[in-house]
Amino acid sequence: PLLFPISVEEMASPTPTQAVALEMVSHPSNVKVDVGDKASPGLSMPSKLAHALALVVAAVIMMAVGIVLADGASVIKLKNPEDLPRLTAKTTVYMGQTIDLKAAGLDYRADELLGPAYGIGLHHDSAGYFWTQAGAEWSLQKYIDELGLHQVINAVPSVVATDGLKHPVEFLTCTELQKAGLSAFGLGIVAEVVAGLMVFFHGAALLGLIGGKLAKALSALVWLTLTLGFLIVVCLAVGVFTTTWTCDNPFVPEILLSEHFNYNYGFGFAIIGFACSLLVFAVQLFFTSTADGEVVHVAEGKSDHKMGLAKVLAVVTVGLILGSVSGVVVAAANDAFEDGDAVDPEVNPCAGQKPYHAGPGDLYFKNVHCMKDGLVAVLEQAGANVTRGYVGGLDAGSRRPISKDYDETALCPVNVHWHLGAEHLSEGEYDHHGTGPAYKNGTNGVHGYHDRDGEDYISKEEHDEKKKEKGDPYDRRRLGAEGGWEERLGLRCHHYNDEDEMFKTAATNAAEPYEWKHCVEMMVGETYEVHWPHSAAGACGTEWQYQTPFYDGVFCKDGIVNILTPLNTYKKIGVQGQVFTIVNSDEPQYQYDNLIDGAWVDDTHWADVAKYTGSTTGTTRNNEVCSRYAPITWQVDRKCHMISAKSFDKLCEDMKQKNDDMSADLYPHGAREVSSDHLVANNQETRRHARE
Repeated sequence: PLLFPISVEEMASPTPTQAVALEMVSHPSNVKVDVGDKASPGLSMPSKLAHALALVVAAVIMMAVGIVLADGASVIKLKNPEDLPRLTAKTTVYMGQTIDLKAAGLDYRADELLGPAYGIGLHHDSAGYFWTQAGAEWSLQKYIDELGLHQVINAVPSVVATDGLKHPVEFLTCTELQKAGLSAFGLGIVAEVVAGLMVFFHGAALLGLIGGKLAKALSALVWLTLTLGFLIVVCLAVGVFTTTWTCDNPFVPEILLSEHFNYNYGFGFAIIGFACSLLVFAVQLFFTSTADGEVVHVAEGKSDHKMGLAKVLAVVTVGLILGSVSGVVVAAANDAFEDGDAVDPEVNPCAGQKPYHAGPGDLYFKNVHCMKDGLVAVLEQAGANVTRGYVGGLDAGSRRPISKDYDETALCPVNVHWHLGAEHLSEGEYDHHGTGPAYKNGTNGVHGYHDRDGEDYISKEEHDEKKKEKGDPYDRRRLGAEGGWEERLGLRCHHYNDEDEMFKTAATNAAEPYEWKHCVEMMVGETYEVHWPHSAAGACGTEWQYQTPFYDGVFCKDGIVNILTPLNTYKKIGVQGQVFTIVNSDEPQYQYDNLIDGAWVDDTHWADVAKYTGSTTGTTRNNEVCSRYAPITWQVDRKCHMISAKSFDKLCEDMKQKNDDMSADLYPHGAREVSSDHLVANNQETRRHARE
């Protein structure tokens, strides 16, 4: 057959000569270039770039999701110990009775139960347990049902040591939280599989193995789905993080993850995944064509790249705004932007916060013997000798007192109380040679015990004899206790002059004796050491800032003061100490009406301050029995000052106005004997206090 069919007429035409043929070919009118109206099939350059971008993003998503699934701490990690509140509940009802869990020894932060490096990933936690697994054989509630509440509390340390609490969602029976975690895990698996399939899909599209219509429609649909999937994961993460979840057990009945954990990189990956998927979706929408892989008219191969980029930018911008709004709405729905849970203003948040245990039932904070086998068995003690130049005999290592004024730190005053006589020693100011009012025993220099009922001082021997007959007076912390009540007298100042009218009382024939209206059992002419405990864990700036006992105020907020992990008590707790002799005078130099807020500070008061680390004081401690509430910072004025009885009475009036009942601190407490050298830290700072 003929490949090129010709007519009979053409066959009959004479063959032109070479010259004629050349002339015919060279004439422009006889030259025809048939380019046709169609081009060769294939992808346009914008489509190639769009598919290449999608392939790279899909590969990165697959790798990133794989990392998040493989890492047991990729989603959330515990906060630093100093930022963690208590995780365990304060009380619970067990067998019809309200149990004080803290007093029973259950008082833990999350890091103490799970370890400071603990985290949770999309698939498992940092111990390798899946959402439905736990290291312990049973759930916490079943252990309590089988063994009893107190037995389980005592077993907590061993459970912690064996990773029995992990995965906590399963062990604590936080069912709804577990469902949310499994949902996030499922979405992660879907993202991993889909991203892997899209790698092959876009690779095939680049090779021309998939038609333009199918490639555009399917890629746009899948990337839109991935975008929405990542947005759901982000919103789910925000919701999980800001929701208060309930758990079926009495130890941790509820948990708010944002109080105990920080987001880890997995959350950031989800946000980036959302943004990248949104970008690829827009690019696929505007830079690929349904005609890719087919022959197209040349005129149709032109595109307005600038318009396409503008459309992509618009879609991405709108998508990011909608995504951000979605996250904010979810967080707001869980009150994530509220300052805190609504609290009953009538409920004291600091009540019962005094710690007794460091571990379950260990009574760590109970007073202990200062020495064991001839060695000091405690941390540094107070009150110390604060005389300029004095150096204690106990090596405090790297511990240093807070050098700044407390009002320049995060600490605030949480209590004020005072002791009968000085607990510290400052030679020449308040020491063993100071004097004060004389009573029935006829001396004004005695250092014994003050008989609160008889307005007299008795010797230590008399006190011990009464103690044998009537019991320990320190077990009866109220006025008018049966059998009387003695408080130990500390050191005294040198201001007292029994011939000066401003030191006289009714008992010493004062012309106009001062009548105390608010303070209890106070005496003009006597020496008192005032203490203002400060704490970074106090209810600072609230109506519950001041507390009695002061321990409640010092430890009001959980997670700020740490005993061991790490030890920061001397950085977070401090006490101001200032010694006064009370005078009955209206002279302006003795007036100061703001003792409630801290030490008297001016050019002559608080001008020479000793700073060191020590312990709590009080007459339950001496040089044989020591305090375990240590170390804490002490800042003590080395000078003894005189203050009017009226000003001091104003302090008691202010104390009565506080929300917490401070009546137990309206009278002078007994004074601890000065700590022996071998119990006092060697870190006392002796520089003068600089005031601006």
